[in-house]
Amino acid sequence: MHPIELISITKRFRTSEKGEGEITILNNINLDVISGQSTAIIGKSGSGKSTLLHIAGGLDSPSEGKVLCKGTDFASLDDKHRSALRNLHIGFIFQANLLLEDFTALENVMAPALISGKKESECKDRAVQLLERLGLADRMSHVPGKLSGGEKQRVAICRALMNKPEVILADEPTGALDEENAAEVEELLLNLVKEEGRSLLLVTHNQDFAYKCDNVYLLKNHGLTKEK
Repeated sequence: MHPIELISITKRFRTSEKGEGEITILNNINLDVISGQSTAIIGKSGSGKSTLLHIAGGLDSPSEGKVLCKGTDFASLDDKHRSALRNLHIGFIFQANLLLEDFTALENVMAPALISGKKESECKDRAVQLLERLGLADRMSHVPGKLSGGEKQRVAICRALMNKPEVILADEPTGALDEENAAEVEELLLNLVKEEGRSLLLVTHNQDFAYKCDNVYLLKNHGLTKEK
């Protein structure tokens, strides 16, 4: 069993509120996210990469097909249980980092574990360990507005790892970073996969980053083609 399996995924959107027409974004896509491997999806802007990633993480639903997370079909769950399954097995990293602006780096990282019902002391210990590991020991008490772009993204990575997820889903994680910070984030993510046996599903325009992954797929004409 793979951590995430996409089976015959098709996604259509209505072209008007009245539903008079539809456009197909994804068509009959099959993809296994394999434990201990990194997988990149490349493609032009508007090709549906982010939509596919959101479907893989249960943030969006396909028009047809199934998404299995640890063998459980997301569609079989109500919102509460779907969120719980996501929180337990999946960590998300977004280009915009989506940190809570009024909370410190430490509090942002602790949030997923607190939501899952873990004790605050246990959450704090792990959050501190993660922030220290990613070179943010002296930035824990800073709110996002006081952090650099690279520091914010490292906080976002720590938050994604807080609940020890089997799968990390990353949407253009280096898109808003300069070259130096982008290289740092790339190395961190790929090393986490190798060192801890996690899985990474990445969508990116950065082909250099993509081809450092174990598997590379091109999303074009609504379908996936394996490039590596």
